[in-house]
Amino acid sequence: MPIGVIVNCISVLAGGVIGSALGHVLPNSLKEHLPTLFGMCSIAIGINSIIKAVSMTAVVLAILVGFTIGHLLHLEDWTSRFFHRLVKTMHLGGDNIDMEFYITAVALFCCSGFGWYSTLTEGIAGDPNLLFAKSVLDLFTAMIFASTLGKAICAIPLPQCVILLCVFIAGRLLSGVLTPEMFADLSACGGVLTMSAGFRVSKIKSVLLVDLMPALILVMPFSALWTMLMG
Repeated sequence: MPIGVIVNCISVLAGGVIGSALGHVLPNSLKEHLPTLFGMCSIAIGINSIIKAVSMTAVVLAILVGFTIGHLLHLEDWTSRFFHRLVKTMHLGGDNIDMEFYITAVALFCCSGFGWYSTLTEGIAGDPNLLFAKSVLDLFTAMIFASTLGKAICAIPLPQCVILLCVFIAGRLLSGVLTPEMFADLSACGGVLTMSAGFRVSKIKSVLLVDLMPALILVMPFSALWTMLMG
């Protein structure tokens, strides 16, 4: 039973509800600075994850190949259109939503390296503690995003649940194949994505985050292949 996945999705929903309510009472100056501060924290978290890499070459190759695939498939554009329709269908927002900022939240909640790492851990070992810890962080992260984006954040737990359940099932099926080195490289690849999200939220440099997502799928087989070649 993917208890950690369920708790994590509920925490994002709760954060979206609380944050959208607080958005009406928080001063604009605070709402302006909170995302920037969160972006800087994301950069720090990303760096901390990247230094754990075992096969950095495999991580870099996964990022370059993954981004190329994502960009050629226009994943960011398709994702933006999907969520724009989803938010309008659920009556959680309109055309005034900053979709670039919104898609950054989608990437962090649905496809973060720590999220996938924690979900795989639950799938393999049945231990939801990492996802419980992530849920606390995601609660406050959702509150920060919702204070600016409003109730639209409440639409994210639906695809988040689908994606994390797929990762959970993959962990169950591949439990005898995955190695600690592959996990470390997944964490490092996710760190690059998290750091890129931090740059985007802080308005330092806008990176097409969703186009980076295929790298999270490629990094573990790349890591295994690199380890085999170098061994």
